[in-house]
Amino acid sequence: MNDKNLIRSFQVTENPYLFNIYCYESQLVGIEEDPTYLLLFQMDTYGSPREYFDWRRTKTGFGALLDVYGNGLMKNHPYYRIYQEYLKRVQKEEQIPIRRWSDRS
Repeated sequence: MNDKNLIRSFQVTENPYLFNIYCYESQLVGIEEDPTYLLLFQMDTYGSPREYFDWRRTKTGFGALLDVYGNGLMKNHPYYRIYQEYLKRVQKEEQIPIRRWSDRS
């Protein structure tokens, strides 16, 4: 598995953002991304998604979910449950574990 690749992309009805799932350190990480801008996998000029997650980890710990601003996505987020279901579906289909909050350091 190449950690630079986008694994899956989802669009939630009435949500302006995409929910993209990447493989980072052999674990799934989901992030909201704004399709009106370049997505992580499209920003080759600025680095890879892996480099973004490495940088993000130095700023704040994160588990499996990041919001559109790159912050940890919490349970009070309106799409938290939907995103969790997407992660679980991809985990089952791809046999890749979901990143846990305890893996954030």
